[in-house]
Amino acid sequence: MRAHDEGSKLVVEPAYVTIAEAYARRIRAGELQPGSQLPSYTEIASEHGVSDIVVRKALGLLQSQGLIRSVRRRGVFVAESQDLALPAAELRSRSEPTFGNESNQATNQEALTAYTRALDDLREMQAKHHAEARRSFAEVNQGIAEINTLLRALIDKA
Repeated sequence: MRAHDEGSKLVVEPAYVTIAEAYARRIRAGELQPGSQLPSYTEIASEHGVSDIVVRKALGLLQSQGLIRSVRRRGVFVAESQDLALPAAELRSRSEPTFGNESNQATNQEALTAYTRALDDLREMQAKHHAEARRSFAEVNQGIAEINTLLRALIDKA
């Protein structure tokens, strides 16, 4: 987690946002070229001192922004064409000049919109994963029931 000051209040940024922001900057700066492979979840987790779950959230955020793509059993790669929408944390840290209150309000609105989109994406991913877990659980229960039926049949024959 990283803390920063926004006027009169201290805002603590979740670790996954900090990690996603760091990779987004590196991608946009050209340090990570399109098609290049990112380190493994374990390597990223070790580098930042976080769990794989935090890394998964960070990479999910980057993927929802079109900056990376995941290839099953091969890894995570920088996308060929990136969505240029900046995450809220980057909007906040940009060093562009501001022109009075209107500019600050516009930047705040952009940041809020980006966070809202990211939150919606995370909720959608969470719902999808919950649905998949429920289906898997139901399949396991069905398999157990079938095994129990077979065992009862074997016991009855014995």
